[in-house]
Amino acid sequence: MGIFLLLTLSGRLLFSVLTVALIYASIVAASWTKIDYLGTPLTLADVRFFTSNLAENSVLFKAYPSLGIMLVGALLLIFIGPLLAFKRKRQCSTRARLIAALSLAGLLGGAWITHAEALNPALPQMALFGEEKSMGNGFSQLHRFNATRDRQIPDLLEIFFADASTKFQLPQQVLQNRFKPSEALPTSGAMPDIFVVLEESTFDPRILKACEAQAVCDSPFFAAPNTNQKAGPLFVHTTAGGTWLSEFTFLTGFDWRIFGPGGGHAPLNLAAHMQNALPHHLQGLGYQTIAIYPVGGNFLNARDAYKHYGFEHFLAVEDLHLGTDWMHIRDGQLFDKALQVVAEKRDGRPIFVFLLTIRNHGPHASSHAALPQPEPPALADLPAPLADYLQRLQDSANAMTKLEEEWLTSERPRVLAWFGDHQPLLASSTQLAHDYTQKHFARAPTENQMRHATWYAMRTNRKSANAQPPMEQATDISYLGSQLLAFSGAPPHPADAAIREIQKICPHGIAYCNNATAVREYLSFRVWELKEIE
Repeated sequence: MGIFLLLTLSGRLLFSVLTVALIYASIVAASWTKIDYLGTPLTLADVRFFTSNLAENSVLFKAYPSLGIMLVGALLLIFIGPLLAFKRKRQCSTRARLIAALSLAGLLGGAWITHAEALNPALPQMALFGEEKSMGNGFSQLHRFNATRDRQIPDLLEIFFADASTKFQLPQQVLQNRFKPSEALPTSGAMPDIFVVLEESTFDPRILKACEAQAVCDSPFFAAPNTNQKAGPLFVHTTAGGTWLSEFTFLTGFDWRIFGPGGGHAPLNLAAHMQNALPHHLQGLGYQTIAIYPVGGNFLNARDAYKHYGFEHFLAVEDLHLGTDWMHIRDGQLFDKALQVVAEKRDGRPIFVFLLTIRNHGPHASSHAALPQPEPPALADLPAPLADYLQRLQDSANAMTKLEEEWLTSERPRVLAWFGDHQPLLASSTQLAHDYTQKHFARAPTENQMRHATWYAMRTNRKSANAQPPMEQATDISYLGSQLLAFSGAPPHPADAAIREIQKICPHGIAYCNNATAVREYLSFRVWELKEIE
């Protein structure tokens, strides 16, 4: 279609073919690159978001200069190649241009007829591929995101040009009687203060083969739980990046992939429609809700999104006066600021704090010479990116130990929890350890699931919580908020009973669940019966 348009306007065949070919090749190459880095293909919404926030998003090229070089090279190629072709070839005849115009009109008419009716008329039209064209529901979206890893060029181009990521698809409404709202439970005693930390790019490095029999890879972060603690592997829904997706899923309890490509930009297009996210639920219980954000507040609409999630106070890096070089902000700095904010803003209500760290954000060192010197001997034999990760991890673990001592040493009942948002890029193509799954999972996950495995932990100064073996504690990030409420002794969210039920059926999350009927009923219950999205 693009060739016919350019041929109609310019009358130059070589120019038209070359321009479209280079644009398509650049889109496919960029989509492959995004899959490598983030696990999802490129969309037009990505382009619009990036260009609308150039000043802030340009930090990406500071962190990954190779991406900047690739972008500049692609733009130069797209500009110079067609320009030379335009100058060298004469225009085609008027007849050829007329044929191109008629062909273009025919293609446009056919496309309009094809997409005139959506699979579900109540939902925006989504691009589905292969066998999934017969599955017009949110459950199919989960599998489509995995299918794009096959890197089929027509699929990548269709995802890009469908531009469905500016909208979102709701799950299909179905009749069901399996899932019921949670029963309201009376509270006993004072409500606990809850402090949750999203640890940037934090995962158990013992997942990797390079860490086998390496004591330096052990960390107190991933120790087996003791009394009044709960911990274990956590399945997240993004890898090598996409922290905002883990934020969204933890705070809402929804796997972002059920909304189609639009879910990939949840803070921009989904947050405003969420009716009862975890912070909003806690507000209804009388909590004061505070978010601590380590980068600019306008990043991916974060300030507005967090307001819709239910946070009364949102403090980004500019509000915390921690400078603009967020890549070097240590966890301890953020924890100290958060405790200061709590002391200043406490008004007598119980407090819920959600804090994001940033220190272990990539890129990690590409050579040992780039590591802080002198380098510990135990790290010398490890790959440089992993060695860098472990050094930062140790700093984060020390900061967490200090926070635990300060937060849990209180007469008030308190809970401290943390979870890793995704694995860093360094883990994406590294060989996995052979015995990790046997030690930590009752049901062996797939290799792809292991690429999405991080860790979580919960601790309390209450004496009633009982720790359980980590093998039995593997969970999915969409269940984590519900588990946090139960661990804290807070009244349940209306969806918590359904979440507990679906967790029994799909312990590793709904994306890899074989019971598609239960998943459809669960999603329909939460969206259409509880009306959590409007």
